[in-house]
Parts: sequence; C-alpha cells; structure tokens
Amino acid sequence: MKIALLLFFIILSACSPEKDTSIDGEELFHSPHIGKNHVIGCISCHSLKTEIQTVGPSLKGLSLRAGLLIPNLSAQQYIKQSITNPDAYIVAGFSPAVMFSHYKDELQADEIEALVSYLMTL
Repeated sequence: MKIALLLFFIILSACSPEKDTSIDGEELFHSPHIGKNHVIGCISCHSLKTEIQTVGPSLKGLSLRAGLLIPNLSAQQYIKQSITNPDAYIVAGFSPAVMFSHYKDELQADEIEALVSYLMTL
C-alpha cells in the first residue's frame, strides 16, 4: 500500500504542468512595492501602453526591441541587465541615475527571472 501511494505521488508530480514564471513576474511587475525592503515597483515608473511614458520608457513591445539595442546581448540578457544594472544602457530621451539601482540586492534571483519572463511576453 505504501509503495502504491508513493508511486501515485511520483506520477502525479511528474504530470503536473511546470510553473509559468511569467505569472509571478506579472504580479511582481504590477506591485507598487517589491523586494525585501518594499522598494518602488516597476509599474510605478513604467507604463504598458505605447502612448504613455512616465518616469521610465513604456515597456509595451519590449521583447521585440530589447534584443536589438546592444550588440551580442539577447532580449532576455538586456532585460535582466536593465533590472540589475539599469545605467548600463540608457534609452534615448531618458536620464541616467533615475531608476532604482539595487533590485539585484532587493529581489531574489528567481524573482528577477520571473520579471524577465513576464517582460518577454510584452
């Protein structure tokens, strides 16, 4: 009986769909405060509408243009760099040293990856 129950749980876990990290990333993106110290969240400064620019650039269509901005950097790498080292590349028309620069310390690695996954869906 114990073996049958164990096999049941093994089969059940193998059949479970993998977790979609973009869902967690979407929740993080839309939270006004994130991280260990509840620092300002992405949505506070970035819009998801092309025609609306706030403190930072609109992120609508980010996945389409991110891979074209820096040679030899994929879209995912660019987005991750923008979160963890925001002054490495400044979008034209925006100023350096405006975006909070300590998300790499505030967020866990899986949260950063979740944000990247979500932003790649835009």
